[in-house]
Amino acid sequence: MNTNNGHRSRLKEKYLKGGLDGFLDYEILELFLTYASPRKDCKAKAKALIDKFGSIEGVFNAPKEKVLEVEDMGESSYVLMKLFKDIQKYIFKEDRLMGKKISSTKELIEYLNYEMSNLEVEVFKIIFLNTQNVLINEKTIFVGTIDKSYIYPRELLKEIFEHNAKSVIFVHNHPSGNLNPSKADISFTNSMRSIFKELEINILDHIIIGKGGYFSFLEENLI
Repeated sequence: MNTNNGHRSRLKEKYLKGGLDGFLDYEILELFLTYASPRKDCKAKAKALIDKFGSIEGVFNAPKEKVLEVEDMGESSYVLMKLFKDIQKYIFKEDRLMGKKISSTKELIEYLNYEMSNLEVEVFKIIFLNTQNVLINEKTIFVGTIDKSYIYPRELLKEIFEHNAKSVIFVHNHPSGNLNPSKADISFTNSMRSIFKELEINILDHIIIGKGGYFSFLEENLI
C-alpha cells in the first residue's frame, strides 16, 4: 500500500470510528474529495479551498469558476460538491416541507435561505399551495431582475393551474444583499395581486432572500 492509500485508509477508519469529531475542516473536505479523485492526493487542494473560501460552507457556496481556479480541482470534484449540496436541499424539502401545511414561515425561510442566499444571479420562483396551505411544489420561473414586463401573468397562471394551486408565495433573491424591495418588486406584486384576485388565487406573501436575512411583504404589511 502506498503512502497516499495508507493516509486515506486512516482518514476513513477515523471517520467510521468517531464520525467527524476531531477532524479539522480541511480533513473533512479532503475525505469528501477522495471520492471524486480516487487516485490523487486531496490534502493540498482541500487546504487550498479552505484558505481561499474561509470555511467548508464557503467552499460549497462558492461559484464554480472560483472553485475551479484552485489547483488540481477538476470538473468531477465540483460535480460531487454540487450533487452533495443539491441532495441536502432535496432531503430538506421532501422531509420538512413537501406535503406539509405552511403555518409558520420559519422552516420555509430556513430552506429558502439555504437554497438562494448565496446565488450570484437573481432568481424568481413560485411556491404552490392548496386550499389548506399545504405545500404542493415549488418551481423557478425566471432568472434575472424582476420586472412585470418580462414575467407574463399568463405564464404564471399556466403553472398555477397545472399545479392545481389555490394560493402561491412569490420568492426571489437579491444577490447584492440589500433586502429592501425595489419599486419594480412592489409594482409587480401589486399587479399580480389584482390579476389573481379576479381568479380567486391568493398571493400569501412575496419573500426576498438575501445574505443574512429576508424581507416579507406580508410581515411588512405590503400585501
